[in-house]
Parts: sequence; structure tokens; C-alpha cells
Amino acid sequence: QSRVDEGRAHAEAAARGLGCVLIDMTSVATIDLRVMVNKIGTGTQDWQLWNETDGTEVGVISDAGAAGNKTLSGTFNVALSGLKLLRVRARSSVAADDPVYYGGAILLQ
Repeated sequence: QSRVDEGRAHAEAAARGLGCVLIDMTSVATIDLRVMVNKIGTGTQDWQLWNETDGTEVGVISDAGAAGNKTLSGTFNVALSGLKLLRVRARSSVAADDPVYYGGAILLQ
């Protein structure tokens, strides 16, 4: 469990502790991402799957709903190959919002 002091940009320092995974992306067509969070505040909060290896975004799950515990999901089409280090990053449209990140899961297809 990590409190993310995210602000309005994808929080670089705060998101470093959210976990990462090294994946061979060869033959992977889609990634299903699930994140378990406690949304704090009223802004739109984005949970980004970031390709650390290439410095690019894989996809984003945006949550403009009510505050509270929830599991969010998104499916992203990918055209990647080789080993990639992926991690979750966060941001909010309201700088004072500090959601809690409980964990995440990735399904490769």
C-alpha cells in the first residue's frame, strides 16, 4: 500500500515505489491492467502503465468517479517486442488529491 502524493503531473518520485515488472513483449498483442486504489478527492485521477525501457506510455486508466476503494481496469493494444520494464504512474487533475495505491496486475494476451 502506497500513498501517492501525485500532483498534476505523473509523479516521478512518488510513483517509483508502485512496483515494476520485466516482461518479454514478443508476440504480446494486448495488455489488460488492473489497479486497486482508494480514490481520495474529487479530481480525475489517471493511472498510467509506463514503458520505462523506451520512455513511452503503454496506456492510461482515467477515474473521474466518486471517492472510495475500487478496482479499475483497462485494455491496451501494444506493438512491442523484446524485454520491457513496465511500471504504474499516477496523476490527478487536483494537486491536493493523494490516492492510495494497493496494487496492480497485468494479463498479457
